[in-house]
Amino acid sequence: MQTAPRPAAPAKKLATRQRLLDAAVSSLIERGAAATTTLEVQRRSGASRGALLHHFPTHAALLSATIEELVRRNDQAVREAELTMADVLNPVERAIRILSAMSLQPAFLAELELWAASRTDCDLQAAIRGAEREARTERERVVESLFSAVQENPNYEAVKSLSVEFLRGMALSSVLVSNREYHEKLITQWVWAVRVLLEAPPFKAGN
Repeated sequence: MQTAPRPAAPAKKLATRQRLLDAAVSSLIERGAAATTTLEVQRRSGASRGALLHHFPTHAALLSATIEELVRRNDQAVREAELTMADVLNPVERAIRILSAMSLQPAFLAELELWAASRTDCDLQAAIRGAEREARTERERVVESLFSAVQENPNYEAVKSLSVEFLRGMALSSVLVSNREYHEKLITQWVWAVRVLLEAPPFKAGN
């Protein structure tokens, strides 16, 4: 009886790395950053201590490596939200509501939690900054695609950046204030504010 060939070494290493990352992401989402220790990730993944340290020599390296997977999941949440909001006719309102739905997903909240955890951890902060720089292109591609209908508006950049910051803040507040009516009110108010911005004279620094 022939046995199946063993996977080539590079493929096996990649599979182990992905298993470690999947374990880290699931721990982040389920238990939070503080509980996502290297021992917890090792336990969840079933990998050896040596394998974990080979791929991620430090705790900061492990946590920062999860950013790419979290961004991928956030992108998937955007695509899923797009399918449910085809009846929202105004393209700007649709963009805001899609991003709002994504920002309340566990993967987005886990990413924000990593940011907060890095406030007092210099190594983690440096690692996350590097990971976020690499993820920025994909994140901006998604946001620009959603707001493409107003790209020619002189206040487009303000609308785009302020919307992202508003939704990050709303996501954080949702951790303590889980009130759908309140969040709906905030979104409605922000949609109104964006319409005002789009009709306003071009923003100039120093105004």
